[in-house]
Amino acid sequence: MLLILEEYFKDHPIKRKIVEGLYERGISVQNGRLFVGGIEVSISEISKLFNVNRRTVYDTIKLIQSSPEISQVMSLLRPCVDISGVAPLMGDQVLTIRIAPGFFRKALTAVMQFISKYGCYVKEIKGTNMGADDIYIRAVFYRSVPRKIFEDIGSIEGINKLIIETPESTNLPLICDKCEVRVCPNKLSTSVLEQTMSEL
Repeated sequence: MLLILEEYFKDHPIKRKIVEGLYERGISVQNGRLFVGGIEVSISEISKLFNVNRRTVYDTIKLIQSSPEISQVMSLLRPCVDISGVAPLMGDQVLTIRIAPGFFRKALTAVMQFISKYGCYVKEIKGTNMGADDIYIRAVFYRSVPRKIFEDIGSIEGINKLIIETPESTNLPLICDKCEVRVCPNKLSTSVLEQTMSEL
């Protein structure tokens, strides 16, 4: 999709930067206004984000809406929740795999096979194959996974880099150890569970 936007806006580099930024952030364009998940975003905030004046943002919106195809795509965008930033605070591991262009399919297949082989519990997995600079697979694992899986994944052809984030790498206290939730899927034993077990 970014290639289509790049081609459509090739004669308007500033507007292309804005529309690609809107697309990447899931900001939709509907009836001349901007929305993130149904919440309207001000033109002023978008102009600050891209370091342009408000007129440029308005002109970009008009250009988007002048093409029925581009307008339809941009009106249907939705933001995507990504828990990878908070996962280490919950005691989980995050693995980001950077992939060379042309190897995404092969790497994805091999990564899924290793995850299955080691029986890892995956909370979230996300992959992007958009342009040479943004090709990756990100997996959030429940708690920690066997170290051997990283060695195996690192040996897959076309993988450039593995980035592993653990609760220890954040240097922040775990939220889950301090939270007041009584029944938590991240805790193996809670007072409610202990009470239920003692009643049996």
